[in-house]
Amino acid sequence: MHEFDVRILFQIIGALLYITNFLLLQTHKIHATKPASLLLVISACSILLTAAIIGRDWGLILLEGTWLFMVTTTFAIRQRSARRQAVLEREAEESAVAAVRPAPVAEPAPVARERELAGAAA
Repeated sequence: MHEFDVRILFQIIGALLYITNFLLLQTHKIHATKPASLLLVISACSILLTAAIIGRDWGLILLEGTWLFMVTTTFAIRQRSARRQAVLEREAEESAVAAVRPAPVAEPAPVARERELAGAAA
């Protein structure tokens, strides 16, 4: 009877994630630099890297490790850029709203002084 090898399971799952990402890219369901695609690749890399480490397959460790580093770096840069863009858009909206609001109209000095005196007399 054959022994169950967890590496084979990891390799199949990792390959299926890569294939899924490829098919989604080819059918234009997702874009290569969007978080969904990058997270699929990061997941596949992590799983295949785990299988390579278990099997002490140094070539695959180097390949998947490098690929994981590159994709994770791309993901982090894209996320930081998206956050920065969101902050800039929010600041632009706030400044546009502030520019549209009318400036408060100050009362003429004599009217303000009369109200002040009326309040003191009461």
